[in-house]
Amino acid sequence: MRNYTYPAIISILLLMLLFSVNNCRFKKQTADENFEYLTDSVTYFTNRLGTQSASIATLQTDKLQLEETVLAKDKQLAALTTQFSEVKAIVKYNQLIKYDTITVMYKDTIPCVFKRQGNVNTNWYAFKYDAANTGFTIDSLSINNQATVITGFKRSWFLGKESLITDVTNTNPHITVSKLKSLEVVVPSPWYKKWYVWLGAGLIGGMVAR
Repeated sequence: MRNYTYPAIISILLLMLLFSVNNCRFKKQTADENFEYLTDSVTYFTNRLGTQSASIATLQTDKLQLEETVLAKDKQLAALTTQFSEVKAIVKYNQLIKYDTITVMYKDTIPCVFKRQGNVNTNWYAFKYDAANTGFTIDSLSINNQATVITGFKRSWFLGKESLITDVTNTNPHITVSKLKSLEVVVPSPWYKKWYVWLGAGLIGGMVAR
């Protein structure tokens, strides 16, 4: 009877070695990309539609790092992620809408001659105004908002089916999402990263070593 103990042990060791090397390469690549994220800043460019786009490097992390480095420092974000059984992606950004001058002239002037000026400043918007019997002007109008986009899996109940959902949350109560589309591009894993390929390579390596 042939003894397969040593080939089996060698195969397992080779398999563990291959997995270890592959894991180290992945961690190094992720660390390099995360360093780029930490040192990156928002850039703006004109896209193919002729409008402006904002761009920044994306942080890659696992669940533990997400909880320790991101959610532990952002209680509002942590609260939003509790609604998901698994978080796939998070995007958080600030918006600032500005209008320089908005002038409205009345078709018929008000008989009473008057003039009023002032400033309005709240947590969500601010502007200056100049009103008279002939019309009014709104100057330096600004509207601020912080949006959080979370994509992940949710369950309708504890043992229910998981569904991939995207939530968009605005801090400004005056802003409403009127239309939303979300999709995920599923990238298949390359054949050489499949577990059974590494297992087969380990078994063959063990037989050759024998």
